[in-house]
Amino acid sequence: MTSDETTRTNYAEPYRPWPIKAFNALGGPGAPRGFHAEQLLSTAKAKTELTELSDAPLMEPLERLCTALNTEARLSPFGRIVQRERLMGLLINRLRLDDIMRRHPEIRDEPDPQILLIAGLARTGTTLLQRSLASDPHARALPSWEALCPAPVPGEEMAESHKREKSAKQTTKLMKWLAPDFQTVHPVSHDAPEEDILLLDLTMMSQTAEAVTYVPSYSAWLELQDHRPVYEYFRDVLKTLMWMRPGDPKATHWVLKSPHHAEYLDVALDVFPNATVVQTHRDPMKTVASCSSLMVHAHSLSCDTPDPAAIARHWLRKSKRMAENMAAARAARPDRTFVDIQYDELMEDPATSIQKIYDAHGKPLDQAGADAAIQTAKAPRSDVKKRHAYALADFGLRAEDVRAAFPDRFETPDTSAETAN
Repeated sequence: MTSDETTRTNYAEPYRPWPIKAFNALGGPGAPRGFHAEQLLSTAKAKTELTELSDAPLMEPLERLCTALNTEARLSPFGRIVQRERLMGLLINRLRLDDIMRRHPEIRDEPDPQILLIAGLARTGTTLLQRSLASDPHARALPSWEALCPAPVPGEEMAESHKREKSAKQTTKLMKWLAPDFQTVHPVSHDAPEEDILLLDLTMMSQTAEAVTYVPSYSAWLELQDHRPVYEYFRDVLKTLMWMRPGDPKATHWVLKSPHHAEYLDVALDVFPNATVVQTHRDPMKTVASCSSLMVHAHSLSCDTPDPAAIARHWLRKSKRMAENMAAARAARPDRTFVDIQYDELMEDPATSIQKIYDAHGKPLDQAGADAAIQTAKAPRSDVKKRHAYALADFGLRAEDVRAAFPDRFETPDTSAETAN
C-alpha cells in the first residue's frame, strides 16, 4: 500500500464499472419501476412455494420501506435492481425460516443462547473485535454466507451449506467489482463473521435500509416502533440456526455484533437476559467522519446522485440517538454485565482487552482461544490495497457539530482532517 492510494472522496460521482454506467444511461431496461409490498411477497411465495408466515413484523414495515424507496431514495435503474434483489432475498429467507419453525415447534423450546453482544457505535472497532473473539474455538459467530442466507436452499440438507457458501463467494466477488473501495471501508469475506443485523432484516425493521438508501420517512417511523417482537424473532432465528447446524460441541457462546443493538439495547437486554454487552469506544471526531464515508459509499451503490451532507447529518443524529439510548439502557440496569473497550487499547494491546471481556463474561479463555483471538486482532489486512480517506469537511460537517452531538465524549480538540481508518 502506498500513501497516495486512497478511497474516492468525490462522492458526487460514484464509481461505476462501464457496463453499469451504460445500463443506467439507457434507463435500465428491465429494471423495476417501483416497489410494492404485496407484489414482492407474492413473488417470493411463488418462488418458494411457501405461503405461511409467522406473526413477527413484516408487512407494515415493508410497505413503509417501499413507499420511502419509491419517493425518497432516488435510486438509479441498477440501484432498483439491487434493492429489489435485497428485499426478495429477505422475503424468501423469511418464508423458509418460518416454514422450518412451523414444522419444528420444538425449536422454540431450545435453551436461550449465551451471547457476547458487541454494541458499540459504527467505526469503533466492532468488526475487528468480533472477528478476534470469534476466532476462539469455543465461540460461534454468524458467517457472511449464513447471514445472507440462513435457511437451506433447494439441494441442501438441513445442516448443509455448500450451495449458500458458493453463492456468498460469488456475491463477494460481485461487490468487489461493483464497489472496490467498499472492501477497504468495510472488509467483507464470505466466511468471515458478519453483522447479525442481517437476521434482524428478516422483519424489515433494522437500520440496514437507512444504511444503504436514503429513506428518512421510514427511518423516522422505525424509531417509534416497539422492537421487542423483532428481537424475539431474532432469538428464535438464532435457536433455529443452532438446531439446524449444531456446530462444534465445544462452542459455549455466540459472538454477535451490530451498531443497531446500541439503538435498541434496552430491548436486546430484556430478550437476552444473560447477554454480556461489550461497548466499544473511540474518539467521535474520528468515528463520525469515518461513519459518514461508510454510509455514502453504501448509498452510492444504488444511487448515482447521493447527497453526502444529508446522509452525514442523518447518521450524526442517529449516532447521537444510539449513544444516548445505550447510556440510558445501561443506567437502568446496574445489575447487568457491561464491558467497556477503548479502540486505542484494543489496537495496541488486544490480549488485555480480550481477557477483560472473558473475565466479565465468566467464561474460561484457554491458551488456544487466546492465541487465536490475538493472532486475528494483529493480522495485517492483506486484502486491502488502499487507505480509507475521509474528513468531516467532505460531508459539510464541522468539529463543533460533533462536539454538540457528543459533548462529553470527544478526546482530541480537532481531528476533522483525520484520514486513518
